[in-house]
Amino acid sequence: MPQTSTRNATHDDVPILAIFEREMARANFPDDPIEDLDYHSDRLYKALSREPEGMVVLFDPETEEILAWLWAVTKRTLATGESYGVLQSIYVRPQARRSGLGALLAQYALRYFEGLGVRRVVAKAHAENIAGMGLLDKAGFRSTHVSYEQRLAEGDG
Repeated sequence: MPQTSTRNATHDDVPILAIFEREMARANFPDDPIEDLDYHSDRLYKALSREPEGMVVLFDPETEEILAWLWAVTKRTLATGESYGVLQSIYVRPQARRSGLGALLAQYALRYFEGLGVRRVVAKAHAENIAGMGLLDKAGFRSTHVSYEQRLAEGDG
């Protein structure tokens, strides 16, 4: 595992985190990713004001380059008001993948939610995002819903 330090994300990190979010959109929504960096930046700035402690970066202490990032969000169900956690994003730069940083961030997220008294955490990955699904499996997540989709030819509806 590369040498890293951990800190909360800041507004100064948003430009690079928006690029990470765009890359994750490509992996998790391959047919229709949101490519607009302004869109991702706006979401991140808003999230930083709502739950900054759920946004964490791992960085190289020598270069200060961000190597990995976590975005954990706490929500409530509309029906019961129960709090639950959402593992919104885990991203590891290509040069740091397969080093354990993703697993480290997944465990960090679970401890974060547990510390808030949250007992259920959800995460999503596209069926073609094998690395993302593998990370979630290793972190103890289990598939609970399966979505099906069919693309119709243009003019079919």
